[in-house]
Amino acid sequence: MAPTVIYVKQVLDMVSRGGVKGVAHITGGGFTDNIPRIFPKGLGAVVNTNSWEVPSIFKWIQKSGRIEDSEMRRTFNMGIGMVIVASQEAANRILSEGNTEAYLIGHVVEGEGVIYK
Repeated sequence: MAPTVIYVKQVLDMVSRGGVKGVAHITGGGFTDNIPRIFPKGLGAVVNTNSWEVPSIFKWIQKSGRIEDSEMRRTFNMGIGMVIVASQEAANRILSEGNTEAYLIGHVVEGEGVIYK
């Protein structure tokens, strides 16, 4: 297991450059409980589950424990430690600069909660 990643420097840099609308540290509660905390009532997210490679440890846990996808996403971060909600311009900048490992994993939608595709 790798040590916990501390995101403070990277996130503060992103925020200082503008366009960041919200930040969620994906800890206990996984995607399902943590992402909705970013949004005001009436907004939610679509997460594209094939937009990053899930680390092998999570695949092993799921297979060994015969755990359903929904429970894995509710319990674990699945390799995504921090979710940044940003304007399209800021997202493009963050992804193109390559200063940190980053993936475009979804988008904001009307509604509430997280939809997985």
